[in-house]
Amino acid sequence: MHLKLLLLCTCLSLVQGGQQLRYDNYKLYKVQIEDVQQSQLLNENEKALKLSSWREARHPGDYSDFMLPPQSQDAFEDLLNRHNLSYSIKIDNVQRLIDAQRPRQRTSQMEWTQYHTLDEIYAWLDVIEARYPQIVTPFTIGNSYEGRPIRGIKISYKPGNSAVFIESNIHAREWITSATITYFIDELLVPRNPAVRDIAQNVDWYIIPVLNVDGFFHSHEVERLWRKSRLPSDPTGECIGTDLNRNFDYRWMMIGASDDPCSETYAGPSAESDPEINQLTSYINNSIPEGTIKIYISLHSYGQYVLSPWGHTADEFPEHYPQMMAVAKGFADALVRRYGTVFTYGSSATTLYAVSGSGKEWAYGVKNITIPYTIELRDKGELGFLLPPEDIIPVAREVTEGFVGMIAAAREVDVL
Repeated sequence: MHLKLLLLCTCLSLVQGGQQLRYDNYKLYKVQIEDVQQSQLLNENEKALKLSSWREARHPGDYSDFMLPPQSQDAFEDLLNRHNLSYSIKIDNVQRLIDAQRPRQRTSQMEWTQYHTLDEIYAWLDVIEARYPQIVTPFTIGNSYEGRPIRGIKISYKPGNSAVFIESNIHAREWITSATITYFIDELLVPRNPAVRDIAQNVDWYIIPVLNVDGFFHSHEVERLWRKSRLPSDPTGECIGTDLNRNFDYRWMMIGASDDPCSETYAGPSAESDPEINQLTSYINNSIPEGTIKIYISLHSYGQYVLSPWGHTADEFPEHYPQMMAVAKGFADALVRRYGTVFTYGSSATTLYAVSGSGKEWAYGVKNITIPYTIELRDKGELGFLLPPEDIIPVAREVTEGFVGMIAAAREVDVL
């Protein structure tokens, strides 16, 4: 998530000078939220204290994660103490973890021991498109606000397969998602075991490694913890960007989204206001035969969740909820066997928090895709968005196992 635009001028001057915003002595706080009033108290002080929310409390008694710059920390701790909110410090210097994510010696060759830039990912897409022309079909859904192409690939070994659609890195700072999904693409192209070969050959895969290309570029070059798009839709000119996972045209702005352009969860001035979302939905509507996509995945971090509709209500469940849970269980059970990583599954509203205007809600509510998920990768909050490069391969391997289990479970409930 971005730091509020009191820092924007600083960021612009830094990037003009070839420097990146640093997070020296920024701290990540874990704050226990006992009731709605405490949550509102923190929301009311978000802008003044430059709070950057990493994780929202799911229910009374749960905790939220907030990052603060050094100049706000004393005031924040005073606020918490005055209102009897319990807290602890999870990360005492965010920049230390950011430095650990940067490779000592960068290689442009695609491999999974470092986090790659957009240009490096796209160069790799060029390579695999040329190397596997019978299997890989490139596509571009359009261009971002800043003019970058939003590229994807279709992996198909034979005609007539049902499809899985995956969009990754819709939130810019969640680098582990594009790292994981590019590893999975490589597995599909050169399967190393029979189970992966099966899901590669008998399912089509539409994959967009980086949907929020502008935000992703910004997070690499300027502001590591930027979350939103780069569309400047704030009429005051103060704040930039939309939470793209609140911008879909299904129950837009109903709940769990903000109309404040400075908010981390700003849903945009209108549904599909941002070209990234408008072009994504247009591509699915116009370029993929109706009924082909059986599973839709929006890949995120962090928290270790498989989240289904509904997000807007905890009192109702979609018609296909039993199938959704069976397939989510297949994913979680297969994944945990690799390294013991436990994923929780359920509807967004009952398992994590209320949300509307998200990709999975649109996929089910508008496109009638039977199995739509938001999948939140590692971890549970110890490092959050700043997993070290050493974690990329373990995360990617367990997710690959999870996808194998997901496809097997989808077949058992006649989704595939």
